[in-house]
Amino acid sequence: MTARGLVGKLALAALWAAGVMAPAPVTAQDWATPEVCDVSTLSEFPEAQSDLPLEQLESAAAAIPNGQGKFWRITAPNGAVSHLWGTFHSSNRFILDLPDPVLAKIKSARRVALEIDPVYKSRAAYERALGQPGYLRPTGSGFDFADLGLPDTVETWISARLQAVGWGSSSIHYLSLGGLSEILLWSPCDDFDAGVIPNQDSYIQTLARIENIPVLGLEPPDRLIRHLNHPEQHALARAMVAVYGSYLAPMENSDGFAAHITLYVQGKIATSMVMDQEWTLNALGNEGPALYERLNDYLLDQRNHDFLTAAEAALQEGGLFMGVGAYHLPGHQGVVELLRTKGYQVDRVPLPDETAE
Repeated sequence: MTARGLVGKLALAALWAAGVMAPAPVTAQDWATPEVCDVSTLSEFPEAQSDLPLEQLESAAAAIPNGQGKFWRITAPNGAVSHLWGTFHSSNRFILDLPDPVLAKIKSARRVALEIDPVYKSRAAYERALGQPGYLRPTGSGFDFADLGLPDTVETWISARLQAVGWGSSSIHYLSLGGLSEILLWSPCDDFDAGVIPNQDSYIQTLARIENIPVLGLEPPDRLIRHLNHPEQHALARAMVAVYGSYLAPMENSDGFAAHITLYVQGKIATSMVMDQEWTLNALGNEGPALYERLNDYLLDQRNHDFLTAAEAALQEGGLFMGVGAYHLPGHQGVVELLRTKGYQVDRVPLPDETAE
């Protein structure tokens, strides 16, 4: 597995994970069946999947700025107009069924910006990626996964995942933390249609290709693995492995995934974020809050600033359709708020299936 396309799994890859824990651990990915992973109907009351009382859940979501809505109109100080879309990195049919107003803006865009552009720009780049640079530790590193001090359950889930995707369970000790993180960005529920059905981000890029619209990658495809493998980023890489490892907990059914898909369709992004945090903290114990915060300081907040730096010229020109994971939009350091601090006017564009604020 190369780094190609994996960074695009970052902001919302967590959403599939909020299912019900199986009563006993499994030693392989046997629980991840098409039946468990498939969401064929939306939830009538997605908030019921949270262990938090409804009033507490709604209060926490309401405290996150710009937490309602996934489609926004951006007006630059010079009057140039662009659009911002919060993506969901999934191939589920409800996720791929883009609303007509969103499709229209994609097809009429001057340029499409996505978290990464995974298309290889040369034969040499393709051949370099085949070598999976940065995935393995140096020979004789002496690393043992237990040295990270993470819960034993997380090590068990990660080992099972590595076995299931062909790396072998023992590779947990010789993969770099950056390489391991790249692998963990794919959930077991992605296995059944990977390489056949695009996730939403790839679908948007496909639409851009059909319309002959240039694509702007907001960061290099290999940025994540390079960053996490830097010696000074060990604590961040540990947090990444811990959080994404917790998302591998076995599920009994698709109720949790259905809840997050429903919240996304309804535009309740902040509610989904609160439920995701709740799941992670429950799985990681006392250290969970610190690990989750450390990860999101980089994965969301820092990258939001970097995304806007990369998109600045295109936003000033106008006609940009910018799609980034929906978790990047809300919050004081979210893309919507950051755009406003830079002098842009950002207005929500309500969609037919979304709930009112």
